[in-house]
Amino acid sequence: MAIPLFITPLELTQSTILDGNVDVDKYNFCIEQVMDETIQTVLGTELYEKIYDDIDNDVPLAGLYLEMFTKFIKPITKFESVAEYISISPYSVSNYGTVKLTGENTSTVDQKEVERLSQRYHTKAQTYITRFEKWIGLNTVDEYKTIQDEVNASKDINLNPGWRL
Repeated sequence: MAIPLFITPLELTQSTILDGNVDVDKYNFCIEQVMDETIQTVLGTELYEKIYDDIDNDVPLAGLYLEMFTKFIKPITKFESVAEYISISPYSVSNYGTVKLTGENTSTVDQKEVERLSQRYHTKAQTYITRFEKWIGLNTVDEYKTIQDEVNASKDINLNPGWRL
């Protein structure tokens, strides 16, 4: 059974560098991973599970939940998923081992260029995380708690290694 994703493949390909011809199976797991590792860390488990369950049960989000989902959760998920996929996209693991794929009329991109491109999308996601942190400070959402039993919401998540300004 497929898990509900916070963004669709079409949303990913319409507003990022990701080509619409890329097989969805090549990047869907990146979306799931970002939801679990980044979004849940930003929101905390209680708020994450409330939004996840509403989407899974086709309950329309409304009010602050809809605003939060549209303005912050979707963009963070989108940009961080693309950043994750860019960093692994040149590679494939099969029965023959790990290979770097190239096409007939293509040339491979230097690893530093791949990292730079991936970092650009990490930076975009970080921008929306910072905006969310400001927004959540001004809005009361009952399920948002910085301390709880599961994953605590983090105001210190940083997708950009190095200096933070």
